[in-house]
Amino acid sequence: MSTVDLQQLDLDRPFSASRMIAQSRHGGIIHTISRPYSLERTPTHIRRDGRDEVGVMLVRKGRGYLENGRNGTRLGVGDIAFQTWSKPGSGGGLTDFDEVRLLIPRETFQSQIGNLSELAGSKIPAGPLNELFSAYLRSFAASVHTMSEAETAIAIEGALHLLRGIVHGHNPDAEQDISAYALRSLALARIERCLHDPAFGPANLVADLRVSRSRLYAAFAGGEGIAATIRNARLDRAHERILRAPRMGFRIGSIMASCGLTDPAAFSRAFRQRFGLSPRDLLALGDTRVDQERPRSASMM
Repeated sequence: MSTVDLQQLDLDRPFSASRMIAQSRHGGIIHTISRPYSLERTPTHIRRDGRDEVGVMLVRKGRGYLENGRNGTRLGVGDIAFQTWSKPGSGGGLTDFDEVRLLIPRETFQSQIGNLSELAGSKIPAGPLNELFSAYLRSFAASVHTMSEAETAIAIEGALHLLRGIVHGHNPDAEQDISAYALRSLALARIERCLHDPAFGPANLVADLRVSRSRLYAAFAGGEGIAATIRNARLDRAHERILRAPRMGFRIGSIMASCGLTDPAAFSRAFRQRFGLSPRDLLALGDTRVDQERPRSASMM
């Protein structure tokens, strides 16, 4: 991972990950299974290694985020996202994460797929064609170790053929303000990246994205607003981690802190308002569920 800075996100568990990499002069494929992480590729990395590939990511499990250049998005199962190694960016898995990534030389991508500057840092949401692409990449990743160089080139060409159809067939709502949508997507990705910082708020988001306050707030007009979006993202992440707490031995206090929440009473009130029960009530439900799932001892059978 010398081409990026890697950081563990879930401090309540030891970090673990596995990665399969197959590379050829035509491109390559990577299959990664990981606990939550965040990575950043800086101008220093770019100058050091000079990589100029395009990554096409298919999310198989979990939630994540991606920032690349001035674009960004949140990621979920079935999404296809695009990343170029020649621009600074960041990304990661916010939960246990499973992705298959196709690596393509920039020249090949731009000649066969389209304008990289428009696609980098964006996604195509889950859909039937994405499922077809996912099945193809899974099969490719499983059998690539037996392929010759020529067979690998054919397999990559097939993947690009499918991807070209998906990209060209993707038609965002024509009535949507694309610039506002792109800014909102970038803001949501940055929010996910910074939730652990209790000082992070709307003012930080304005400064980080280098846009005017009015433009950023306009991108969230008609919704819950930026402060509420940040608060609810913190609560959603805490809810997610409390559900895992009985199995992993997490404590509510450490979960709260890892989500950038510092006031236990305010956290409990907001949590109950959003989910209908307190953090401790949810933890107790989880304990009950784990007890029910434990196998009975021989004396009880």
